[in-house]
Amino acid sequence: MRYSLMCKSFTDSKVLNYEKINMNLENNQVNFSHYPYHALVETQPLPHGQRLSITLSFQEDTSYPMNFTFAMEAEHWLKDNYVLMPGAVYNGNRFKSVPLPYPPYYEPSRNSRFTDTEVITSIPHLDVEKRQSSISLLSGDMTSPLCGFYDFNSQSGSILLAEHQFGSYYTGFTVNENQTEGHASFEISVPGVRENTQYLFGDQNDGHGFRPDASAHSHDTGAMFKQGESLTLTVCVFHWQQISLQDFFKLVNRAKTTLENPNVFYNVPFYKGYISIKEKYQKENFTEEGYYSVGTDWSKPQQCWQAGWIGGGINSYPFLLEDSSEPQQRSLSTLRFIFSQLQHPNGWVFGMYGNGRYYGDGGESNPDTILLVRKNADLLYFVLKQLYWISDNHHSTIEFDQPTKALCDAFVRLFQKYGQIGQFIDIDTEEIVVGNSAGACMAVGALSLASEYFQCAEYRTTAERLGEYYYNNYVKKGMLNGCPGEICQAPDSEAAFAMLESYVQLFETTKDSIWLTYAEETCEIAMTWVMSYDFHFPEASTAATRGVHSAGTVFANAQNKHSAPGICTLSGNSLLKLYRFTGKVDYLHYLHAISHSLPQFVSLAENPEYTLEGKYLPAGYMNERVQTSDWEGKETVGEFLYGSNWPEVSMLLTFVEVPGIYVDFTSRLLQVFDHVECSITQWNAESVVLKIYNPTTYDTTVTMLADERTNTNHVTHNYFNKMRTIPLSAGQDIQIELTI
Repeated sequence: MRYSLMCKSFTDSKVLNYEKINMNLENNQVNFSHYPYHALVETQPLPHGQRLSITLSFQEDTSYPMNFTFAMEAEHWLKDNYVLMPGAVYNGNRFKSVPLPYPPYYEPSRNSRFTDTEVITSIPHLDVEKRQSSISLLSGDMTSPLCGFYDFNSQSGSILLAEHQFGSYYTGFTVNENQTEGHASFEISVPGVRENTQYLFGDQNDGHGFRPDASAHSHDTGAMFKQGESLTLTVCVFHWQQISLQDFFKLVNRAKTTLENPNVFYNVPFYKGYISIKEKYQKENFTEEGYYSVGTDWSKPQQCWQAGWIGGGINSYPFLLEDSSEPQQRSLSTLRFIFSQLQHPNGWVFGMYGNGRYYGDGGESNPDTILLVRKNADLLYFVLKQLYWISDNHHSTIEFDQPTKALCDAFVRLFQKYGQIGQFIDIDTEEIVVGNSAGACMAVGALSLASEYFQCAEYRTTAERLGEYYYNNYVKKGMLNGCPGEICQAPDSEAAFAMLESYVQLFETTKDSIWLTYAEETCEIAMTWVMSYDFHFPEASTAATRGVHSAGTVFANAQNKHSAPGICTLSGNSLLKLYRFTGKVDYLHYLHAISHSLPQFVSLAENPEYTLEGKYLPAGYMNERVQTSDWEGKETVGEFLYGSNWPEVSMLLTFVEVPGIYVDFTSRLLQVFDHVECSITQWNAESVVLKIYNPTTYDTTVTMLADERTNTNHVTHNYFNKMRTIPLSAGQDIQIELTI
């Protein structure tokens, strides 16, 4: 590995001149010969790496905008090396790139549906064919400010890590690949300059309409510096030997907070967020046809009904658990509507519906019978959880059992026919029309749960075989893709978390340790999609004004480069179960980051969220945008869009599935997820005395779970009724005893 320091001057985003000096990772001074600057390098050893403090001093005013780059250059480079830029680039995004209009839908020819390479739109990627290509991003384009690679031949991994901002400048990260000469460079630059081109999503000037474009003109440039000024870059270099790709992800997740840790904060309790959304749902999301819609503008079919994914058949579940009055009856009505009005005779459920008409998921030029398979996988999983609740509470499930079983059987037929379940199918013909995707991986968890509910060995066998398929073709290769219906087969967070949920459920069902191993490996991939630090938003932005903390938000996918409140569309309670099965507290910390971040994005009557459209979000609304990237324009960074979105469902799920306060008597462990402070004053044999304080300005109700993690039956499908609820006024300080 070689290292260098570069100084560049710019005209706009075009390099005017540069000087490169090779350097060693040791204390030294680097003098530039063509520029009146020098750099003092101080190093500090780290486990498996070094921390560098590089102070640049300027003896004269700069004549042109400048930036400075620290580079790590890998020799004997092979295209097979796995390139990672968390939340943005997985395996170099080295797929077939097609400049498709939005929403993209690319259907391969009939004879190549399972042999064609994965397709992505025009997003940053290393090229499949070209000998030279590059990716250049700013820190806000990623979940963690780092870039690196895994070398399969040497079984080694290397990353560069920096702070996401130095002074007022966002950091830049660039990967340059030259296959002809057999080397690649990984670069950190300040200020970050995406040279010549950048990624932009919007109306294009080339006649291709509204679409993603990785070749848009870059508006970045360097900075002017004055004589006597200095700029200090802090960079960490990590190298790991004799590791697997799965180890690489785990080590990256441990290293990514070396320089920046999230801030501790308290603002909106879980209950406040939940009840605001619940009230909004009762006013605006229950249709005259008798089901909970996924949006509020019913003139658009996308906001009436969409199975699974953004909430259809999922949003009814929290009310079923938490409320015994009208919202619960509306949840049951939603289930009745699904199976009486939306189910195809062969068992599949239509993916989209609005005002008496069915719609397909393949765009306007495709049949209404095209289905994004992920939608039915999500739906089946949550329907089964609801059937368990109905049964456990001594109500009849007769009206739901047969149609649910018909959906299970449809998945089994599809898998038996193809050995996979694809990304898009035609539900009339039961043919896969687009394969090459892990998007429907929630079917593993759904069929696993179905095998318990229906006591059906065939469902369990199919779940296990499908789980192996996804592991060998996706998890093992470090890339899960294609869960959202409008990203083609790009890498995404939703597939990673759905796969995690599925493996956890499969282990819970079978107790076979292989699924726990797969779950832990999948978890490390999933967590690379979660922001590890608090982004510094522009001072005048709405996010900065509201004091938004970005840590714990989840990037959507490699195409739609925004972070979002929560997982689409889960609570993340698989992480709680993963802790229970392994005893590893990191999983609780992961869950804390995601769940604790969520409620700050609920628009409240007393604190509404202002949007780019110039109006406030109504109470109980949540928008999916947490904009740290300028993928939609620099003016959108730190701003929010108007509209009711799926994070509302994630917040609802979080209240009923993530305890505000969790106590594990087995390990004598306390973990707080909610926006309250809690400490243990006394441990007893079968109880614990807790001191709880509500530091927020909102009255709340805190859920508390007393657990023995070795009791495998204590936390399974539904455990809301096992959680104790404690009312707590704003500013109130109480002491209670919690018993197991």
